[in-house]
Amino acid sequence: MPDNILFYLVFLSQIILISFYFPGKILERVRYVVEKYPPSEYPKLYPVSLDKIEKGQRTFRNMNLLILFAGLVLVVLGFLSGYSPTESEDGIFLTFYFMVQFSPMMVAEFSGFKYFKLMRKANSPTTRKAQLQPRRLFDFVSSTLFGLAVLLYFAFVFFVLYIYQFEFHPESKAFINIITLTVCNLFFAGIIAWNMYGKKLNPHQAHKDRMQQIKLTVKSLVLISIAATLFLAIAVIFDNLDSDKLMPLAMCLYFQLLAVISFQSMTPVLQIDNTDFDVYKAEPGAKISDFVSEDGTETEKRLLLFAGIGLALGLSFGVFLGFKEGATIVGMALIGGIAGVIGMVLGIALACLLNFRKGTSSNQESLVK
Repeated sequence: MPDNILFYLVFLSQIILISFYFPGKILERVRYVVEKYPPSEYPKLYPVSLDKIEKGQRTFRNMNLLILFAGLVLVVLGFLSGYSPTESEDGIFLTFYFMVQFSPMMVAEFSGFKYFKLMRKANSPTTRKAQLQPRRLFDFVSSTLFGLAVLLYFAFVFFVLYIYQFEFHPESKAFINIITLTVCNLFFAGIIAWNMYGKKLNPHQAHKDRMQQIKLTVKSLVLISIAATLFLAIAVIFDNLDSDKLMPLAMCLYFQLLAVISFQSMTPVLQIDNTDFDVYKAEPGAKISDFVSEDGTETEKRLLLFAGIGLALGLSFGVFLGFKEGATIVGMALIGGIAGVIGMVLGIALACLLNFRKGTSSNQESLVK
């Protein structure tokens, strides 16, 4: 029971941190921006109406509240039933729930891409300005921190090969661990390169603000790489010491660390006082309507609808499965809760896929016209 209490306390802190605290901070600062920098004075910042912005905020809030409620139900049912998590049975579920918790943020990121697209569409100047300053990796991250990440990666490779007696083939644990970390680092490297040399998303963003955003993004990804390396090393140690029961606890702590680092990477948007908002002011003689696009979709409604349908179907299937297997009421509720969370994230994923396909079709139709 003491192990269960510690796990559920840490899991509860993960639920509150990712699905309540951080979303609340984001919404609070978005509201502050709207109040301090209204469309009447900063029209270039608002390519859509305030009603659509408020709808997006409500969708973001409701998605997080739904995930928060589902997580709290799982904690209560699991604790009351005395369920003791193990790495083999619950590692995948904990990872899956973490992905569910981050799904509202991912939806917000995709909406951000569309927001900037509308911003460019609403105001397309004939002349463009570009800074010709060369960008180097160590302009955005210290050589010490980057060197530490590289050193830890090669140390992890040697450590895993040594632990598993230098067995390196597709079915070996050494191969799986090394390939997993390598793919993750290559993915991080791709994001870093895209941020450094990719197209400027926000057409009005001041140069210093963009440089600061790139710097924090690169630093965050390097820190995440270090955290991933250390976590995988801990997982290998637990695997060899037959301490699998500690893995769920370690995973919850690791997920919270990732959340903290990821939230810090958003600070260029959230550090309002350090952002240059003068670039969003209207030019002399311009009208607010010149900067507002009426382009919009039913993304928010679709997300809530599919999430609700997925949750209902998952709960129904889980309860039915528990009843068929002869589980107790608490057991059926627990199985139903897990299935409900899975159904909800599948519904969200399907809604995002449909919205992406709709957006792609609309773009193709525009090109044809």
